[in-house]
Amino acid sequence: MKRGVQRTAVTVAVGLAAGALSAWIAVAGDGDGLNVTAASRFASGYVPYALIVVAVAATAPTAVHAVLRAVLSQLLMIWGYYTWGPMITFDRTPTQAVHYAVEWALVAVTAVPGAALGTYGLVRGVRRLAAPRLPVNPAP
Repeated sequence: MKRGVQRTAVTVAVGLAAGALSAWIAVAGDGDGLNVTAASRFASGYVPYALIVVAVAATAPTAVHAVLRAVLSQLLMIWGYYTWGPMITFDRTPTQAVHYAVEWALVAVTAVPGAALGTYGLVRGVRRLAAPRLPVNPAP
């Protein structure tokens, strides 16, 4: 029981930290919001988000924790971006912000879990292949 509580606490902490990092990257990457290009959005947004999802999933103790960490981080990033972002925010443009937040939240609960599970499975498979095998003793 104690181990489960510890894992859950670590999962929440990792998800929150990763979400805060993602939100900071998103807000900082857009700067003042006037000179945002597709290339800057890609470099400051999509690539770091993907790397964060991969990192939190790859370090998770179980598949469930991998998904929870990844989804929590992305939902927190969405909330942070539309709360403190330079362009569309819940305060300045509430209808538009809610629309985009809902769209990104759908991505966070549909595509992100698949990416997290895929990453977790890949890392687990690599670890299993890399683990030393004990020699098989033939029966006497």
